[in-house]
Amino acid sequence: MSDTEPLSEDEISEKLEDLEIWGIEALDEERLVCKVEFDNYRDAVFFANGVFSLAEEQFHHPEVKVEYGAVSIDLYTHDAEGLTEKDFELAEKIEEKVRETDWS
Repeated sequence: MSDTEPLSEDEISEKLEDLEIWGIEALDEERLVCKVEFDNYRDAVFFANGVFSLAEEQFHHPEVKVEYGAVSIDLYTHDAEGLTEKDFELAEKIEEKVRETDWS
C-alpha cells in the first residue's frame, strides 16, 4: 500500500490502538487529532516548533494551533482526501516528541 492511499476504517482503527494521545474527529472528513497541554505559552510554542520540524522532515504538514498552555494538532492527507500511512507515521513521531520533552 502506498503511504498516500486512504486507509480503510479497519486500518484506521487498528493503527489508532497503537497511539496514546490521538483520536479521530469527523468534520467533513475524518482527521487524526490531539491536544497537548502545557503550563505556559513558552513551552507550547517550543513544542509546536518541534512539531513543525518533524513535519518538514517528513514533508507532511499538519494544521497546528498554539494557544496559551496548549497545542492542537490536526493530521489529514489532503491529496488522498483521507487518513493515510503518512498521517500515522507523523503522529507516532509527535508522540515520541511528547514523551521525550522535558517540560521543566
